[in-house]
Amino acid sequence: MMKSTNKPIGRLVLTASILAIMTKAWAADPDYPREPVRMVVPFAAGGPTDTLARVLADAMSERLGQRVFVENKPGVGGNVGTAQFTRMPPDGYSLLLTTNGPLVANQMMFKNLGYDPQKDLQPVSFVAYLPNMVAVHPSVPAASIKELIAELKAHPKKYSFASGGEGTSTHFAGELLKSMADVQMTHIPYRGDGASLPNVVGGQVPIVFGSIFATKRFVDSGMLRGLAVTSLDRVPSMPDVPTVAESGLEGYDLTAWYGVVVPTGTPEPILEKLSKTIAEVVTAPDFRQKIEAMSGIPRSTTPDEFAQFIESERPKWKKLIEDSGIQIN
Repeated sequence: MMKSTNKPIGRLVLTASILAIMTKAWAADPDYPREPVRMVVPFAAGGPTDTLARVLADAMSERLGQRVFVENKPGVGGNVGTAQFTRMPPDGYSLLLTTNGPLVANQMMFKNLGYDPQKDLQPVSFVAYLPNMVAVHPSVPAASIKELIAELKAHPKKYSFASGGEGTSTHFAGELLKSMADVQMTHIPYRGDGASLPNVVGGQVPIVFGSIFATKRFVDSGMLRGLAVTSLDRVPSMPDVPTVAESGLEGYDLTAWYGVVVPTGTPEPILEKLSKTIAEVVTAPDFRQKIEAMSGIPRSTTPDEFAQFIESERPKWKKLIEDSGIQIN
């Protein structure tokens, strides 16, 4: 009885082991990639993450010899698409271009992510910083952050602000201003900057915290009034726009950063190839020009360097979230 029962189990274990070895060997093939590669973006099309992903995917396609295509899976501050991504095979044919929300901050704001960023995701490389900005509809009687704060204090229940979604850096930028300035605004989340900005331009929502990439053209055209950028330093593409910190909220700093990760278990040779490919892309003049045109700051790292950077961000975001009191669910 015992002998006949164990034979099928033994065969199953042996078969599974052989398949695992074959899969790993195939995935680590020096000819990788042998077929198109998916780049998942856990945010809506048209926003900064999506645009950055498409520029990166095109440049990587040229260097890898296979098409890298972008697939948008938006929802709940990037959590929906990221959770789905963690269930994809760790074979190098699925990449995730994401930001500080899904990788760090969301873990401290959402009770149920559907994934564990520290266990389920493996860092590949940093890609870029993309600062945000504060802008208002022309009907708002404020030409600076100080004047906006004064208006919010005078009318504590009047104003709302739009962001690119719950748990995004633009949402957090608004909540941080609320906390530091001790003012009230109702948060109106959208599925990305591409969805929020038309409503702000149309006057349905008076204030927006959005990426400079998406917001700048509306400010340049006079459809919105840019008050400040959310980074600690001014942005070269908008040198006349002050920072929130120098506008009266000393220490205010909320900059979105972006990088590529893969499902945990992806073979080391693939990690190295992807990291080196991204490094080649980021140092290429044409890529840098495109990212700088988005008001971004390109940067690449090794997998270990990106992992260390992510860990170094956790204490900062933990403090910011605790100080602001943000809890989403």
